[in-house]
Amino acid sequence: MKRITSVLAIAAALSATTAISATEVEEIDVTVDLTALENAEAAGVWTNIASDLENAIAARLVDQLSEDGASITIDIDEVALANSLDKAVGAGEATLQGDVEIRVPGLANNENYTLTVNAEQVQPFVPEGMVVTDLKVEDGAFYDAMIQGFAENVAMKLK
Repeated sequence: MKRITSVLAIAAALSATTAISATEVEEIDVTVDLTALENAEAAGVWTNIASDLENAIAARLVDQLSEDGASITIDIDEVALANSLDKAVGAGEATLQGDVEIRVPGLANNENYTLTVNAEQVQPFVPEGMVVTDLKVEDGAFYDAMIQGFAENVAMKLK
């Protein structure tokens, strides 16, 4: 009897953690205040980060978008972004960090976490033949890789 109860408890726990998987998504909202950026070149490249990140996440979840579903809210940490872009000599030291909230209809399965991606993690999203650590934070290829890497991490939570 004790073993059956343990198996049921494990099954319930697994179903609770996988319930957020393949969740339909109604809304994706990213906020960021770029006024803290002092690196003018980087600020010029990173201007559309909110909409670009929303679009990159939506592209990965296109089969899961619906009128009834979870809402994803991301608040990019402007201070961390400014520090990362303003102080990074090269892209190797830069990070993109944000607080992610996934609200699923109902009482269970909501999730809140801080996501940080760095240059090493986004190498798969850099164009072939390029090395992310050789790029500068104001390079479009670096920006695109950081957006794609962040979006991929968020989308994986919902697949």
